[in-house]
Amino acid sequence: MSPLVIFFSALGLLAGSTVKGVAGIGLPLVAVPILTVLVNLRTAVTMTTVPIIASNFVQSFQGGRFPHLSKRFWTLLVPLFVTIIGSTRLLVVLSERVLDLVIGVAIISVPLILHFIPHIRVKPAHERWANPLIGICSGLLGGISTFYGPPLMLYVFGMRLPKDEFIPTISLMYTVASFGMLLGIYVNRVATVPEIGASFLMLIPTAIGMWLGRHVRVQLSERRFQHIVIGIYVATGLTFLANAALG
Repeated sequence: MSPLVIFFSALGLLAGSTVKGVAGIGLPLVAVPILTVLVNLRTAVTMTTVPIIASNFVQSFQGGRFPHLSKRFWTLLVPLFVTIIGSTRLLVVLSERVLDLVIGVAIISVPLILHFIPHIRVKPAHERWANPLIGICSGLLGGISTFYGPPLMLYVFGMRLPKDEFIPTISLMYTVASFGMLLGIYVNRVATVPEIGASFLMLIPTAIGMWLGRHVRVQLSERRFQHIVIGIYVATGLTFLANAALG
């Protein structure tokens, strides 16, 4: 990789991790479109995978709820992990344009559903059957498009959690999914060893961005926090749909 690609990737990870520090999501949503200006989608995904794992792992421990959340959602996490490893093979099979289209539709579906079904709610009684279903669906989508987040985000959003509980919950799910993605990338030979090594280097700008974003988040009201989360999905989904149309 050239120094220009490394520098540009660092800027993308800094921007994405700052957004994630604020909203609890957004690192791949922001960073991957920026990185694809210079590299292909598969390389961009590889470059962001290790920072995604690290940042989500840290946020999943916020508030001391990790043991409780692990016990509550293990029936989602196990199917998610297994499914995403197996389906990552599709990253090699599908064309770049198809990947952009699938990602764009998946991401933009979240704000559309929340707009047309604003009172969507997931009750605790639903979790027994919904957890494994969402885990499998997110794993399949993650393997096909690298973006496992939309079903998980919509599911957690429907639980109507406050921002300080929303962030460790979604971060735990993203940690398991991104670790499965990294393992799937390696097993299915989607990326090279130097690309995976460069992903570890991207932990530096990611740590800086997370620190900046967390200081911004404490100033946000619950309503503004929700608006930011939805805005991130709208902007990113439109970006990928535009790439598919132009490609």
